[in-house]
Amino acid sequence: MQKNLFRLLLVLLPAAFFISCETDTTPRPMGFPKVNYPIAKDTLLYNDPNCPYTFLLPDYYEINNKVTFFNQAPENPCWMNLICKDLNATIYFSYKELTDETSIDRLIEDAYKLTYKHSSRADFIEPQEIENQFGVKGLIYFVGGDAASNFQFFVTDTTYHFVRGALYFNSAPNADSLKPIVQYMVGDIEGMLGSWKWRD
Repeated sequence: MQKNLFRLLLVLLPAAFFISCETDTTPRPMGFPKVNYPIAKDTLLYNDPNCPYTFLLPDYYEINNKVTFFNQAPENPCWMNLICKDLNATIYFSYKELTDETSIDRLIEDAYKLTYKHSSRADFIEPQEIENQFGVKGLIYFVGGDAASNFQFFVTDTTYHFVRGALYFNSAPNADSLKPIVQYMVGDIEGMLGSWKWRD
């Protein structure tokens, strides 16, 4: 009886080994995690009288003016975060008033340096000049690859005001998974910058 059981095991174990080592060569369709994109029911007008700009954005964004910068209040109350909870993302805004000490050349150079800090993880950085129908000028940066921020920008009137923004997700950067979500949010940001106006 034991001999028969031993012989059976000698036959079944190698067979099980060869069966388990077969490779499944069936191609699988490309898959992405399911994302429920938010749908705007309305458009909000950001129109804080203390800030020198206005813009439109979808109503699924939460505007947070109570921001801190290294645990301290920012130098200007017009710094803010636009939070999109549905996509686990935040657009960080900083505002600077142009003066002799904070010249436009210096702020543009700072924006350039902050964007190119991502170059070690980026596949590419593509700058593009923008100007909307209200004469607002600026630059947007598309950052490819697994960089922490895939989209950055600044807008200015070149005389008095300068706003810099950066898009970040509250997750590990993964270009393949985030690509459709980044594209969706870039559409929102481009719409916002297209509606941007400086106060007279």
